Amino acid sequence: MRLRSLLFVPGDRPERFEKALASGADAVILDLEDSVAPLNKPKARESVHEFVLHHAGETPLLIRINPLASPEFEDDLAALSGLHPFAIVLPKAEGAASVSKLAGSLAPAIPILPIATETPSAIFEIGSYRDVATSLCGLTWGAEDLPAAMGATTARRTDGRYTPPYELARSLTLFAAHAAAVPAIDTVYPDFH
Repeated sequence: MRLRSLLFVPGDRPERFEKALASGADAVILDLEDSVAPLNKPKARESVHEFVLHHAGETPLLIRINPLASPEFEDDLAALSGLHPFAIVLPKAEGAASVSKLAGSLAPAIPILPIATETPSAIFEIGSYRDVATSLCGLTWGAEDLPAAMGATTARRTDGRYTPPYELARSLTLFAAHAAAVPAIDTVYPDFH
């Protein structure tokens, strides 16, 4: 399966789940992280659990959980109980150690799609993904959280091109994905209008 287009849907907006499936995207990511306000996370977990539990369609469903170090991580894991999504999207991943930790908490055979460059320290771990390649369904990078983590206001020039630090992060993700023999998936396109 080729993952060319992945559509994010906030987990607390279940009325949008079917519409996302009908969009023609190659896969749908049900989000429990950034698009969900903290007070709505319990509702999002419940909505995502119910939808994935009863989903029998052809469009693959991925679930983006909260980062491993967040207080929401354990509750997200509990919400995954009994589910077999196409993959779990791991934000703020920091190399093979992050993947191994998550893989040890999941049902066997659920692949992981790490977002490999959302923190400055993650850049230095990007080559380690080849050590956990059998747990991966791909590798992607983050162009939104990395600038925020570094105190930058944007990752792009006025013409839309990435500035050199983010071009480097993107390139390193491409190389790491090829070293791990998994698909390289580009970052989100945030201008949904």
